[in-house]
Amino acid sequence: MGSMLKLTTNTILFLGVVWIVASRILVPGANIQPDSPRYVTAGLNLYQHGILSGERYREDEPPEPGLYAGGVLTAVEIATAAMLSKDTYRDLMCVAEVSVDEGCGRGLWSLKAIYFLEACIFHLCALFVGWRFFGRNMIAAWGVVAASMLFKDTYAYASSPLSEQGYLMLAGLFASAWIYSFDNAEKMFSWFISGLVAGLLVLVKPAWLLLPIGLALISFFALLAGKSPKRQTLTASASFCVAFVLALAPMLLRNWIVLDTFAMSEQSYLVSSLSHRLAFNLMSWKEWLIGWIYYVPVSGAQRLFGLDVLLPLGWGETSYYQFGRDTLDDLANDGRSVLEARNYLLSEYVFAMPLKFVAVTLLLFWRGIFVGHVVAMLAVPSAGLITVFARNGIWLRWMFLILPFLFMAGVNAVLSVSLYRYNLALIIPYSIAMVWVMMTAINFMLSRFCQTGFLATAKTFLPAKR
Repeated sequence: MGSMLKLTTNTILFLGVVWIVASRILVPGANIQPDSPRYVTAGLNLYQHGILSGERYREDEPPEPGLYAGGVLTAVEIATAAMLSKDTYRDLMCVAEVSVDEGCGRGLWSLKAIYFLEACIFHLCALFVGWRFFGRNMIAAWGVVAASMLFKDTYAYASSPLSEQGYLMLAGLFASAWIYSFDNAEKMFSWFISGLVAGLLVLVKPAWLLLPIGLALISFFALLAGKSPKRQTLTASASFCVAFVLALAPMLLRNWIVLDTFAMSEQSYLVSSLSHRLAFNLMSWKEWLIGWIYYVPVSGAQRLFGLDVLLPLGWGETSYYQFGRDTLDDLANDGRSVLEARNYLLSEYVFAMPLKFVAVTLLLFWRGIFVGHVVAMLAVPSAGLITVFARNGIWLRWMFLILPFLFMAGVNAVLSVSLYRYNLALIIPYSIAMVWVMMTAINFMLSRFCQTGFLATAKTFLPAKR
């Protein structure tokens, strides 16, 4: 009877989650972003001609094979949506061929159906990670799901032809495989699955190609501190890396045979991304100090400093972002090859000002971790609290879970302008931290004031301290 009750309760809760997700995603209208056309173009080229290419989509003219500024799995999503619905195909054609401002893509129902499925999988991953993290406590696990639904960014891009919903799903799958590996470190298959999912993440967000570097650093320091058995660490790392390469192998072979390159994305996009990012190195030290307040959501920085002081740190016409996009990018590419343009940017805006580069990277990292806007005002302090005050197994488990995602947030701050949507992978760790803080606070109140009665009984439902 008890098992049936638990199953029924969990089923009802999951159906409630599905209903909420459907009400957020399966609604009329679409939000076409400035980046949407390039994703749609690649998807339609793949659907119509079976060719991955970033060239302009033409219904009756195949493009030359190539790469585009994005991951291949996003192109596959859009191609699948076009195949499933003629109406969605027409909407996508409008996005690819007409101005973004023309009101295109107001249906996109089959694409939204894919995003809906991905969002449901993401919440199942949040449930699994919470369940593992809190010692198989389902109340805490559902708390993690509820927390993940509070983040604005969980659904903010579900009506936009972008990579974010696929990224969110794969980040959830990676977090699930990663936390499972923590509990089953001796099982090499668990590390293999983690590596496989990490490789798939590269096919959505090519920057994740750098993740193994971060994991190697984490493993090195763990070995140095004597916190990890040497043999097990080396074997686990090998299993992870083999799976990581296997996930990328089809794309790598295609690019090598067809394009004579092992690159995973259009190389000129890296130059553009660096141009946008490195322009911020030109900010003054005063602006840098102000940025630590300005980039905190709802900080009231405009009342403190005035709008004119903040404009360069934003996205408007006088911002460093626009200077990087409209001026520095042209300057870097003027008469130079892609490789020469990249080397120019690194020489003039990284190696010539290393202190400013590091300082601005830290500032942009700070900006990028406030995923969820207002909810981030709870999530970021919660992450800090669990890092400082958690003890024993919980602290080790937390650091194991969060470090790969923090490393990638650092990569995004180095290579890009560190938008919130680049760091959506932080949502599950943040949800874990918020639930831990809530549970710790309740435990404290119960132990301090309520030793008997109803509240003492309620304490038995909380996760055990470990």
